Amino acid sequence: MSEPVLAFQSGSFHIRQLAENASPLYKAMRIESIQTEPTLFRRSTPPEIELSDLDWAERIRYPRIVFGLFENEKMIGITSMLLLNKEEAYFGQSFIQPLYRKLGLSSLLYKIRMAWATENQLRKLTISHREINMISKAAIQKAGFHYSHKELVQWLDGTTGYSMYYSLFL
Repeated sequence: MSEPVLAFQSGSFHIRQLAENASPLYKAMRIESIQTEPTLFRRSTPPEIELSDLDWAERIRYPRIVFGLFENEKMIGITSMLLLNKEEAYFGQSFIQPLYRKLGLSSLLYKIRMAWATENQLRKLTISHREINMISKAAIQKAGFHYSHKELVQWLDGTTGYSMYYSLFL
């Protein structure tokens, strides 16, 4: 597979698809995200903090598509898509460092995933958020997704709560 080329820029900020050799950047940002926001991410088995470098390299490979958000050359956020089949993907793992929030950068996270989905002729996108995360809810709805259902899940902070799911048909 060739080096990913899909990218968008807004001032000094840009977002681009990460190649497999960028798995250390992905690992660092993902670990930072779950340590910074344990109330917003699901518990995983095994815990991500215990994964090996080989596991992290696997997590950046197709069928997962990972994008890095940068200010100049400094990574400040991530987002991903997990392809469920030829026509469907799940949007997940979005995180922007707290210092860079409220700058409208989440629009880049949606823009690049939507462009990838369109280029690859996907038909259905799914996304979710913790029920208490009203900021994610607003961004999801602004991107055109519609509520579909909720599921009771375990969160990294040790609590149980609802994950709200939304779908978008392209």
